[in-house]
Amino acid sequence: MKQHEQLEERIEALLADAAHAGHPLHEALGALFERYREQTRQIERVSRIADRYQDAERDRGLSYAARYQRQLRQVEKIVRISDRYQSMLRDMNERLHWLSSRDELTGLPNRRHALLRLRQELQRLGRHGGQFCLALADVDHFKSINDSYGHDVGDRALAAIANGLSEGVREYDLCARWGGEEFLLLFPQSGLEEVQGVLERLRGQLAVLSGQLLPAGAAVFTLSFGLTLCRDSAEAVDAMLQRVDRALYQAKGQGRDCIVIG
Repeated sequence: MKQHEQLEERIEALLADAAHAGHPLHEALGALFERYREQTRQIERVSRIADRYQDAERDRGLSYAARYQRQLRQVEKIVRISDRYQSMLRDMNERLHWLSSRDELTGLPNRRHALLRLRQELQRLGRHGGQFCLALADVDHFKSINDSYGHDVGDRALAAIANGLSEGVREYDLCARWGGEEFLLLFPQSGLEEVQGVLERLRGQLAVLSGQLLPAGAAVFTLSFGLTLCRDSAEAVDAMLQRVDRALYQAKGQGRDCIVIG
């Protein structure tokens, strides 16, 4: 038993003892003891109220923390969804950009992209000088391939020729499908003699492709090239294209399977 409890029991025993009833301090001690008990009850009541208030505040704090964690998880989920959505949009945009600049059959850059590169090369020529070569290639007698073996064979042949031309030039050169069975090739910082050697090599590789794509005994593919050198950045793109097209036309007129410089 605690000391104050022993003291309380002792006082209660003294007040209850009839032998001390007449003592002059008996009444005062009884009143004082009753006041002490009342104050003790009030203190205990205030303590219980304080305990309940602290419990309530603790529960409320836990509720706030739980709500914060739940909202934080929701925000994190929204951020992940947003990241995936943006990644999808970025991929779709890149894919659309690629499709808008590529030829569907061959996978080569298309005519629009080729014109853009040609204008960029002219701008580079204006800034830094130098020269570049432009070539226009046409598959000889391509219509006879479609007529003899069908358009499926013709399409496969075009795709194979495109692949052969593309792999036969440097990484920073351009090989684009210009339209039909025509291909445009751009050779930055190159002279006529150098590019003429490249075109001769491509013509030789085409004969190998013929054996792989066409039935035995069929005529081999051949290519006619128009080739021109560009040194004047002020020259109009159309004029440059007309010059290389005239050279290709002359190659056709000279019996095909050759290179003409215009």
